[in-house]
Amino acid sequence: MKKVYNILGIILSIALLWSCSSDFIDKDPKTSISNEKALSTYDKLVLATNGLYAPLLDRSLYGESSILAPDVMADNVVLSSVKASGRYIQEFNLTMGSNDGPSDGVYSMGYYIICAACNVINAIEANKFDRQGATDAQVNQLLGEALFIRAMVHFDLCRWFAYPYHFTDTKLAPGADGAGGHPGIPVVLTTEIGKPARSSVHKVYEQVISDLKRAADLMTEKKVCFWASSEVAKALLARVYLYQGNNQDAATMATEVIGSHRYELTPAADFVKYWALEGQKETIFELQSNKTDDYFYGGNNNPGGVYLYYGDLVAANELATSYEEGDVRAKLVVLNKDGEYTVNKYPGREGTGNVEINNPHILRLAEMYLIRAEANQKNNSQIGDTPLNDVNAVRAKRGLSGLRVVDGSTIASERRKELAFEGHRWFDLSRNGQDNVRPGCKATPLVTWPDKRFVLPIPLYEMKNNGNMVQNIGY
Repeated sequence: MKKVYNILGIILSIALLWSCSSDFIDKDPKTSISNEKALSTYDKLVLATNGLYAPLLDRSLYGESSILAPDVMADNVVLSSVKASGRYIQEFNLTMGSNDGPSDGVYSMGYYIICAACNVINAIEANKFDRQGATDAQVNQLLGEALFIRAMVHFDLCRWFAYPYHFTDTKLAPGADGAGGHPGIPVVLTTEIGKPARSSVHKVYEQVISDLKRAADLMTEKKVCFWASSEVAKALLARVYLYQGNNQDAATMATEVIGSHRYELTPAADFVKYWALEGQKETIFELQSNKTDDYFYGGNNNPGGVYLYYGDLVAANELATSYEEGDVRAKLVVLNKDGEYTVNKYPGREGTGNVEINNPHILRLAEMYLIRAEANQKNNSQIGDTPLNDVNAVRAKRGLSGLRVVDGSTIASERRKELAFEGHRWFDLSRNGQDNVRPGCKATPLVTWPDKRFVLPIPLYEMKNNGNMVQNIGY
């Protein structure tokens, strides 16, 4: 049975474990551990910080749903007409309610991680732990990683449950003023027990950007791509600024990441096998799965099982046939014996039996080039380089010749083909105010912008347990 928790329940569960309220700490019961004890040394803070990454691989988040659902709910993926185990039917038909679909897991697991990150942040900032000889730089690295994860999850939740920053339809989102005045999600910065109300989208972005800026400044270790670093925080900042419509800062942040020279675009000859490997030069941030994680058939908490083992989901014909001749990305959508296009972006590496392991790629260098191209095109600027050069830089590494001219439509098309099946498409349609045209879906072939189905409903359990929560209109 799936377990779901409202924010109050999450905070209570963490409080019972680490006892964040003063009453618990004063009594110091044997059944709980105070924050001061649980995070009393640098070594314990290291363990707690490292422990923030694993829950991101939960099936509700980047382990499966946050990668699959945004493509299924948009126009990149369709249900197979041959194989049908019942997965992702509601998401595909866009018939999700407040008690099903991705809402409950994304929400509850997201706030679980946020609260865990807050524990680390607050413990470090309280400065009551035994440093055990750790330097300021080492402590700051931990603080930066926790801030990064808190920011990333807040941003993701806001993408799921709120209309984009520039939204103006007050009938669907009261307070929508084109500057994030409408309801976002609760911003949670402590694990003090409470029933938080929804902050405005502006306030959510303000907190996310603040956390990411601090994280980028605090982290000085050049860690491999499985961990947060200054460049990882800047890459996510570039994405956040793009969603916010702050194109100048989006292009600037993307330029800083590209200019760090820590990353390289994967050559066309290596692009297909790139997806079966880990720690490659193009990857800015990926989550590392291993054999000891929670297994499910055909994948280790990853989309490979749904695409390859069960085969429920296949690439939409319109996308699969849009790749130009010579485009190596076309090899990741293979026409199978049933006349459908199998998605091979999650082939897996060593595993046990039916289990194959895939690492979700959260941030890649190619996205930075495309963010900069889009931001500069929208802003009529050339920060770092021209949109044409950035698009052609990606195309060259995918086996294609350069274009002579690009516009917004060209950049959007390149972004769709490059980032397909990585969990971007539904959000891209939403932030750009575009209709969701889905010829492969008989139940919902067209969702006109704006529509309530461009946001998820607040989960039913949260509505029942939090009197301060307001549901999205239409649910």
